[in-house]
Amino acid sequence: MSLKKEGQGRVVIAAYDFGTTGCKASFYKQDGELVATAHHPYPTNFPQVGWVEQDPADWKTAFLRTTTELLDRSKIQPSEIACIAFSGHMMGCVPVDKNGTPLSNRAMLWADNRSRLQADRILEVIGWERFYSDTGGGLDVVLYPAAKIGWIKENEPDLYRQTAKFIGTKDVICAWLTGNIATDFSDASNTGLLHLKNHTWQQDFLKTLGIDQDKMPQLLPSTAIVGKLSHQAARTVGLIEGTPVVLGGGDVACGTAGAGAITENVPYMCIGSAAWVSVATKEPVIHMLARPMTVAHVVPGLYTSQIIMFSAGVAYKWARDEIFLESSLPGQEDSESDSFEQVNQLAATSPIGSRGVIFLPYMRPGGAPHFDLSARGAFVGLNLTVKKADLIRAALEGIALNVRIMLQHLEEKRVFDNIRIIGGGAKSDLWRQIFANVLKKDVLTLSAQQEANTLGAAVVGGVAIGAFEDFSAVYRFTRITEVTSVDPDAASIYDELFQVFRECYEGLRGTNKSLSQTRASRMADV
Repeated sequence: MSLKKEGQGRVVIAAYDFGTTGCKASFYKQDGELVATAHHPYPTNFPQVGWVEQDPADWKTAFLRTTTELLDRSKIQPSEIACIAFSGHMMGCVPVDKNGTPLSNRAMLWADNRSRLQADRILEVIGWERFYSDTGGGLDVVLYPAAKIGWIKENEPDLYRQTAKFIGTKDVICAWLTGNIATDFSDASNTGLLHLKNHTWQQDFLKTLGIDQDKMPQLLPSTAIVGKLSHQAARTVGLIEGTPVVLGGGDVACGTAGAGAITENVPYMCIGSAAWVSVATKEPVIHMLARPMTVAHVVPGLYTSQIIMFSAGVAYKWARDEIFLESSLPGQEDSESDSFEQVNQLAATSPIGSRGVIFLPYMRPGGAPHFDLSARGAFVGLNLTVKKADLIRAALEGIALNVRIMLQHLEEKRVFDNIRIIGGGAKSDLWRQIFANVLKKDVLTLSAQQEANTLGAAVVGGVAIGAFEDFSAVYRFTRITEVTSVDPDAASIYDELFQVFRECYEGLRGTNKSLSQTRASRMADV
């Protein structure tokens, strides 16, 4: 289909990424120019331990606010918007009626783990190996909608009966804008209910778990135009009726496309609050030890496999706040970015290897490579010569050393010469150099390191309406702006520390398990 037919000659793609903490929206021109970006936060609620919820109405508000802000700031006219496309956080579980309207203002988020009983039942009746090999779901089973839907059925039976479909975050917005209910293969492949290779709902899983198949949404490619902007929605959001709405993909898959990993064996790492390493492949990567989460790519015929650690930027932020101390900052008016830059400058004064101090970054339980809910963070090797700068640098190095373990698992069948980097951690010159030396690979910085998810959604949208011939159009949007090369001397130092880093976890594993069972530790659990 041509751009002229579907986009009516318009040249701007509106792309939205519904993240865990808020919605980021971007306007992109067809030539790859980022016109403007807006962000609107929304709250996450924790009504009980293990319960993590958001109100879908807040997603709609975020869509409205970011759209209004972008139109005002960019001076783009609604008539110039060629299509609307989406990325969204995955593994949610939103019950909606036949019109796509959410039936509850308490939608389970991906991190919600109340359904432990249902997860245990899945492991009992299906088994971990089959669940993982068929679905690619490498995270804890409790996080998947396969378990969450079961919890709703058992604990809120009226809600289950009233539900027409269970859909994901971005799908709620698509239904609101068009009146049509569907999900794409990437989002569906992170439910624990899709056969990853067949791209079909796993009928025997649904039957075994007592989930009605007719409550699962229609499956479509990410590039599907799920519908046109309805008259009512157009009036509400201030856009043109009939504007194509493209389904888009889960944030993992859109971020992979936005990082330029649109062909086989292109790796990247995202360093945000959590961190992951990912690679696009033609066949799903199933590894029973490393447990990469593998989902359908937004690019047809490809998969993206991701190994994730839960404590990356969040651990570095802890080090900034609790070791560097806010009182150390010269002015409270400093921005978040400025404060991290000051901490980086201090860390740079510490020698490579942080005077022999090793940081175990397991500040949030679970995650790769150990999937150990008893694991704890630790500084090992302290003595009276250690300075504050050494502790800060050790935090950066410890996160990078953990990423090295994860990357090694992805390299068991192929070895990468370099790796792309996106996310907030990509801003730090020091951290990029540490990653290059620890991983012993050139680190490639992209021009669109902070917009990968909206960028990926924009390319999906452009392909859907015929603005782009294929996904190689991503190279209009982003390019490699810097290559951080390996320092062989530093790499040899990190080779030594890497072995000790692994020994530290093993040496403390029993201690941490005992510590986690103490009353003092349970009082501190979050």
